[in-house]
Amino acid sequence: MIYANRQHAGEILAKKFSELKLDKKKSIVAAIPRGGVVVGQVIAEKLGIRQTVIVIKKLGAPQNPELAIGATASFGKPILDRWLIADLDVSGDYLKKEIIKKKKEAFSRERLLGVKLIPSKFKAKIVIVVDDGLATGQTAKAAAKIIRKFGPKKLILGVACAAPSTLDLVKNDYDEVICPLVSSDFWAVGQFYRDFRPIDDIKVKDYLLKVKV
Repeated sequence: MIYANRQHAGEILAKKFSELKLDKKKSIVAAIPRGGVVVGQVIAEKLGIRQTVIVIKKLGAPQNPELAIGATASFGKPILDRWLIADLDVSGDYLKKEIIKKKKEAFSRERLLGVKLIPSKFKAKIVIVVDDGLATGQTAKAAAKIIRKFGPKKLILGVACAAPSTLDLVKNDYDEVICPLVSSDFWAVGQFYRDFRPIDDIKVKDYLLKVKV
């Protein structure tokens, strides 16, 4: 299966979530920008529940910023891939600077999008963390770590596509994981979309205006 676009992925995921018969008043979608917001908006509209965002920034490897060696939010301790960090011989000095840099970027994006992590949004709620795909899994793990601190009733991960090994990596961080497209032949999230054009922050703000945050 190939998704036409992120909206299509959201529709497929929304059908899966509708089978859970979630309590609308006690559920919330926590989308990971940028692509996850597009998917999350469709899910939120179809299910009739609120959407917010949780800003997570991946920590890039030296010489290869697209390779995630961990992830962090604007506050709290980061999630680190210790095995990969050791394998790449990443220095402690580089790691410290990268964490500080990405925390600042996460905070700046929260301000730009006009969102703030408020514990009461998640406390005793069924929280659905949404992204357009699962690459390394570090972002999803970081999101779970942050939201768990806020005392959700249940934490569910909804992603459009992933490799089996990556799902195994995050399954213990969530109470339930829903992923319609699982493929061992996985090298990038974009391979499972016909239209995977980049989403900028202005577009993300437009999507957030369509659902209550």
